[in-house]
Amino acid sequence: MSESIYPFVNKTNYDLAALRALNDLAEKTVRKEKSKRTRTLCYVIGAVCLVGGMLVYNMQNTIGSLLLIYGVLLLWVGFSWKNWQLRSTQRQLKRGMSVCTYEFDDEEIICNTEAVVNRYSYEQVEAVVASKDFYAIFFDMNNGIIIDRKGFIEGDDMFFKTFIGQHTKIPVQDV
Repeated sequence: MSESIYPFVNKTNYDLAALRALNDLAEKTVRKEKSKRTRTLCYVIGAVCLVGGMLVYNMQNTIGSLLLIYGVLLLWVGFSWKNWQLRSTQRQLKRGMSVCTYEFDDEEIICNTEAVVNRYSYEQVEAVVASKDFYAIFFDMNNGIIIDRKGFIEGDDMFFKTFIGQHTKIPVQDV
């Protein structure tokens, strides 16, 4: 191990597994209600469009066809919601940000990538979530970072859980 001035240093690859975990942890915690509402809306409107399309198809072929197509599309979005979220997250990841080295000190979280250095205050944190393989730190419903539990260069993941809980003054949610 190298000597570091930071008690915790972590290197995380923002690959598909990490992005999927970030979305799953967000959906189970900070975006729970929003995701549920959106999926339900897709199912309800999709079903209404399908039924309406079938009812008016004989009288108005064009309108019936459009309603059927729209209904199928909405149901498809509802059933493949996690894949839509994953694609959206991938598009938001900027070039040069696929690997992040996080440094945690008593004042802030520093994220170093090829593209940029971001700094986050612990006061900005709204939720901290732990899964078997990752920690997720959310700053709001749409912004968060993922930390690979196996990626610690300095410190280890068990002491990190205590550290991050004390510095954010938020209990770490186990999912």
